[in-house]
Amino acid sequence: GVACIAGKPYAQALDRAGLVGNYNALTIGSDGLGFIAYTNSSTLELKAGHCNDLACTSLSSTVLGSGNNASVTVGPDGLPLIPFSNGGLKVAHCSNLACSSATISVVDATPNAGQLSAIAIGTDGLGLISYYDVATQGLKVAHCSDALCSAAVVSSIDVSTHTFGHTSIAVGTDGLGIVSYMDSTNNKLKVAHCSNPTCTSATITTIAEAAA
Repeated sequence: GVACIAGKPYAQALDRAGLVGNYNALTIGSDGLGFIAYTNSSTLELKAGHCNDLACTSLSSTVLGSGNNASVTVGPDGLPLIPFSNGGLKVAHCSNLACSSATISVVDATPNAGQLSAIAIGTDGLGLISYYDVATQGLKVAHCSDALCSAAVVSSIDVSTHTFGHTSIAVGTDGLGIVSYMDSTNNKLKVAHCSNPTCTSATITTIAEAAA
């Protein structure tokens, strides 16, 4: 089992190289071990960390390049897929389970796009990414065109208000994406339900409003 001290889970530093751990995202790889995408804020580098055991007592980490605001999932090919921001929205497709190397593609070249991303795998087996675009202050969704996400169909879903805060995305039983996000101008939680698998449009619903 996972090591415990005084009945509590034991936590330890896995990477001390700079200010690391911001905007981290975790998934379980196809090998059953943890996989973490995270940022070194000191160097503005995107890192991939592959746990060496089930308890993740140590980590094999690789610098994939410049970037921040990463999210991660595992594609149908069993390899991690990592959206991140570096000028625009980019996606790293790992070449192996440990992600010691990756193919990186520009998905949305809009400056400062790709912030606060989330990713899910659609019923078509392709990545579906929600993210914040600083230029439009709105919510965008990118539907990957292939397993590597070397290209994508990019759609502006909500540009009417200042969308800020981490987005979250999942695929419903209808096979369509659903995205939760914050309208910070009006202090509201919103949900966008994609109208089609590529999410070129969506029905937007206000779920909650912060108390005055």
